[in-house]
Amino acid sequence: MVVLFAARRHRAWRLALAALMACLWATSAAFVPVAQADTARPPAVNAKAAVVYDVTDRKVLYDKRGDEPMYPASTTKLMTAILLVQHLKPDDPVYISETASRQPRVRLGLRPGTELTAEQALLALVMKSANDVAYGIAETIGGSQEGFARMMNVEARLIGCTHTRFVTPNGLHADAHTTSAKDIALITAKAITYPRIVRAMQTPQATIAGKTIRNGNRLLYSPPPSIGEFIGGKTGFTSRAMYCLATAVRRPSDGHVLVSVIFGAPRKSLMYRETIRLLTWANRLSPPESPAS
Repeated sequence: MVVLFAARRHRAWRLALAALMACLWATSAAFVPVAQADTARPPAVNAKAAVVYDVTDRKVLYDKRGDEPMYPASTTKLMTAILLVQHLKPDDPVYISETASRQPRVRLGLRPGTELTAEQALLALVMKSANDVAYGIAETIGGSQEGFARMMNVEARLIGCTHTRFVTPNGLHADAHTTSAKDIALITAKAITYPRIVRAMQTPQATIAGKTIRNGNRLLYSPPPSIGEFIGGKTGFTSRAMYCLATAVRRPSDGHVLVSVIFGAPRKSLMYRETIRLLTWANRLSPPESPAS
């Protein structure tokens, strides 16, 4: 009887110990940081291509078909903006020719012979995505669309782009006009080094040639805190390219500049939603601060 009682007590003790260990394991698992789970599984993206690029570390954090040449739509205008600030001072003139005035929508709707300052042209280019102004910039700086396209491609190579061939200054469809999500990330990173471009990206409203325009980038107005500090970006759409968006932010935890690029989203809302998801995920990738010694 004594032996039987001892055996039962020993078995009960083993069961209690096992239950305690299971409880401790479950408790510790519950306190695994959310960031750890998120970094293990990047978000799925429904767009044709997507990239998140850490500009500070020069490192690609997320890559879905990032090197595949695709139609970039109006994200092209980031390169047009770069060449504008490189070659024109704010008060230099930009001329709108007959050909420029006939560019398809979206356009500012300027008459042939209209003259803008370079700063006005930059605002119309970045905020309104005006195709007529983009063409006028190309003719003013490059003499023609073809001459400006050569300048765009030279600058793209200097930036480090390897899958880019620009044909138009505005991103209107041309079969040969292609770039990649990674290349647009590099171009975005270059664009935000110019304070004039960043100011245009962050301007909500302006009046140009008697026309009041509003910035078309929704992230400017209410960027969710999870994406970091909004620096700027550029939207784009054509029926062939679908919805495209390049976005630059500053990660709060370490100050790193991140650029996300979405190509070929089927809906405008999805273009913004996937940008937010990617940047929210990327913001959790920074290593935790070391404890004070």
